[in-house]
Amino acid sequence: MKRNQENKTGSLYRFLTIVTLVLLSGCGGTTQNVNHDIIRGFSDVVTVVVTGMFVGCAGTLVGAGGGFLLVPLLLLFYGFTPQHAIGTSTAVVFLNALSGTFSYISQKRIDYEIGIKFSVVAVPGVIIGAFLAQYFNIIVFSIVFALLLLAISYILIFFREFNLICSNSKEEPQTRVVCDSMGETHTYCPDMSIGLGGSFLVGITSGLLGIGGGLIHVPLMSFLGIPMHVAVATSHFVIVLTSIFGVVIFATLKLIDLDYAIFLGVGSILGAYYGAKIAAKTRSDVIKAVIAVLLLLVAVKLILGLM
Repeated sequence: MKRNQENKTGSLYRFLTIVTLVLLSGCGGTTQNVNHDIIRGFSDVVTVVVTGMFVGCAGTLVGAGGGFLLVPLLLLFYGFTPQHAIGTSTAVVFLNALSGTFSYISQKRIDYEIGIKFSVVAVPGVIIGAFLAQYFNIIVFSIVFALLLLAISYILIFFREFNLICSNSKEEPQTRVVCDSMGETHTYCPDMSIGLGGSFLVGITSGLLGIGGGLIHVPLMSFLGIPMHVAVATSHFVIVLTSIFGVVIFATLKLIDLDYAIFLGVGSILGAYYGAKIAAKTRSDVIKAVIAVLLLLVAVKLILGLM
């Protein structure tokens, strides 16, 4: 019975992934007059796919979609402008999140009710952020991105046990229970008023920086008292529902490089599969440490790149 259910989930995942790639390739998002590196030959394809695998694995492991790593990589190593990096990253983050979400569905760690509520609030923010991103230049974008990464890294390192739970509100937070496929029961009672307000800001950041929003959503959910494993899985679910709007906007503006998006997307899908497997067997404190270290390294690289 379990085997049949896994086969059905896997078949559905492959079908949706293929459909998404087809839609992406036909959406008219090819960049015009690009001045960044162009993929030439088999060796370039392999390099880009491997990069996508790394981004996908890391992104799924921390529930952040990988955009927090992909955007700096496109800027620093492939010569992308901020706008093209954000647009292409948004498309790849969507594919990565789609792949990771199906893995988390099989693990039964997604809180669908919270995920849908956060998505509804975040979508307007994504749209606003995507249009504001058109006014970035490389220096301003790098500084803003680096400061954001440093701030979140600092919070994760020094405020691990901090919880934004309002126990004295007029309406007490509802206790929620998620029982995953590993037999573990997660019980928590997040303050949704704080969560929904924060989710709108996460949406703006997602559209503005092309990071998918998980970079902030995971710490936000953790601070609300949601267990890390549930936060990571639910964050991926939210990214799928919200980033599709960013993809449509950036495709319309011709700011998605299809070659990079497809090859990075293929790599991220493969990486997401293994990232979800690793996350299922990794302690939450280890996941937090991985997030903090990665963010710190990327921030330093962005700052050094301006010197």
